[in-house]
Amino acid sequence: MLTSLTVKQFALIEQVHLDLGAGMTVFTGETGAGKSMLGGALGAVFGARASADWVRHGADKAEVTAVWEGADARLNALLDGNDIDMEDDELLLRRIITAEGRSRAYVNGVPVALKTLQNIGNICLDMHGQHEHQALMQDVVQQQLLDARLPTALLPHVKAVFAEWRQLQSRLQSLHSERGETEQQAAWMREELARLEALEIDEGLIDRLQAEVDSGRHHAQIQQAAGEALVLLDEAEPSVRDMIARAGHAVAGVEDFHDGLRRSRDMIDQMDALLGEVTPELRSVLDASFDEAGLYQSEQRLMSVHEAMRRHDCDEAGLMMLIDEWRQQLAALDTAGWDEASLLQALNRAADQYKSQATALSAERAAQGEKLVAQLRPFLDQLALGGMQVRFDVRPEHDESGWCADGRDTIGIQIMSNPGEPWRDLAAVASGGELSRLVLAFKGCGALIDMPNLAVFDEVDTGIGGETAWCVGELLARMGRDRQVLVISHLPQVAACADQQVVISKAEKDGRTVTGLTPVADDSRQSEIARMLGGAGDQSLQHASEMLRRGQGAMSA
Repeated sequence: MLTSLTVKQFALIEQVHLDLGAGMTVFTGETGAGKSMLGGALGAVFGARASADWVRHGADKAEVTAVWEGADARLNALLDGNDIDMEDDELLLRRIITAEGRSRAYVNGVPVALKTLQNIGNICLDMHGQHEHQALMQDVVQQQLLDARLPTALLPHVKAVFAEWRQLQSRLQSLHSERGETEQQAAWMREELARLEALEIDEGLIDRLQAEVDSGRHHAQIQQAAGEALVLLDEAEPSVRDMIARAGHAVAGVEDFHDGLRRSRDMIDQMDALLGEVTPELRSVLDASFDEAGLYQSEQRLMSVHEAMRRHDCDEAGLMMLIDEWRQQLAALDTAGWDEASLLQALNRAADQYKSQATALSAERAAQGEKLVAQLRPFLDQLALGGMQVRFDVRPEHDESGWCADGRDTIGIQIMSNPGEPWRDLAAVASGGELSRLVLAFKGCGALIDMPNLAVFDEVDTGIGGETAWCVGELLARMGRDRQVLVISHLPQVAACADQQVVISKAEKDGRTVTGLTPVADDSRQSEIARMLGGAGDQSLQHASEMLRRGQGAMSA
């Protein structure tokens, strides 16, 4: 809870320090005394957007410091994520705003981003202002009232089957889109693939074709070279083979006497053997006839391969990879019909699962709505809304266009202001005062789950009086048993129900208007309530005393 608040140079406040306790604290004072400044100061220290108007005229800066005691799991996780340690189970929140509208924020002396203060405020502070009831008219807020009460697994199951349905729907749409976009591309791809496949491209093809072309183009030179080599090796007088044979014969008789001759004889024999293999090769070259048609085919095929590489900006290996890729793509297109049928079956199954889960969700929301309305009823009666009937209208949308991850329901709060009148949407008929009290009723019955530990009510009692004001005060006091409640009020009935009362007053100091906060108790509190009743005479004081007895008695009941 908030244990202390220190405000310096903030609007009309020069400097005040306020110690706060548990339960309900009411802030009262004359009109124009600056009661709304308290809400502004709390907003500032919990991360509201800075305004230069906050800084007291003539001051360089405004400063608001708050001490918060205790933390829950959410707050601890937030602090751990920002490397902030609790000190003696306390948080010191500090906000400085300059006259230029810039601001700095600190938590336990550590400079933090404004977003960190805002996140702390979201966990700790529930600010119920005059315009907060407008949020109740939003569809998303009305849905959250029910979804917060759902069984834990129900909504996640709906989200899961919806995600599956949307994924299958997206895949089917992509298949249709790709099919339409690739029909012309596929026709071209098939034609080009046929041209590439006709080339029978494999690894080393270009080198083989180039060799065939070179051989054909130089046939005459090849024949001449082979003939001359054959004559020299085998047909001349003496021939190379004859001379090698003579050399071998020369060393044969004495080779056993010297290792060098023995090795020489071995190499001479090897040369003779190799020459024996060369001559058949040369004769086969001489016997080969010139194949003009074969040369032309090789030239054309080589040209076609090079032209294909230029066309597709790749090498021989790239053409081979392209052929494999296109074969796979065309095969996938050929089986797209089977894929579509399979996807349609899966999509229909997912749609059926979603409808089943969404139907269960709709039924549970409707049931939770009835329970919540039943819990709300006593609070409506207490807040002078006894004639108002409230219901949650849960309308499932059967068309797929209305399906979403959190179900297919349109949810709205409807009211019947008076018996016999038609049900109408809350936003269309409820007045500002009714909406404000309706929000209070929802908070009172615990409809707003995981509410922050500090609730601030600014002028929640606007437009009411008499017994209704007593009901509001008693309801706020009961809320104070579970949470710390700060109330800015002008009604003596509400003030009488509080655990503590603080008077906000305005005075002149050194020619300047200054707002101050003064806790009151006993006779001072009685006098303040008498003032709120409109007088300070004995009769007003007696009436104030009676109101305090009633208010304090209601708190202990």
